[in-house]
Amino acid sequence: MRLESSSNLFACASLICSLSFWLALILSRFPRAPAINVSGMLWLEILGGGIVLAVVAAVLNFEKRLWILAAVLALGTFFLVMYTIGS
Repeated sequence: MRLESSSNLFACASLICSLSFWLALILSRFPRAPAINVSGMLWLEILGGGIVLAVVAAVLNFEKRLWILAAVLALGTFFLVMYTIGS
């Protein structure tokens, strides 16, 4: 039980890393929303940490499916940010 809850904790932390980028992107489109000024390289570090957290969640409890969602979202967002920085 303890291993399963640790896996869920790491997966949720990975999801928070990925979803924070999407929240900042959505908020940047509204004129009166608070500005979140984070450089592209810092986003890569945050999302890279999200990937590491998803891998740790997978190693701790491979049978649960939450780590799959966390890993796919983290990798997709990471490569999207890498692509936009390179453009």
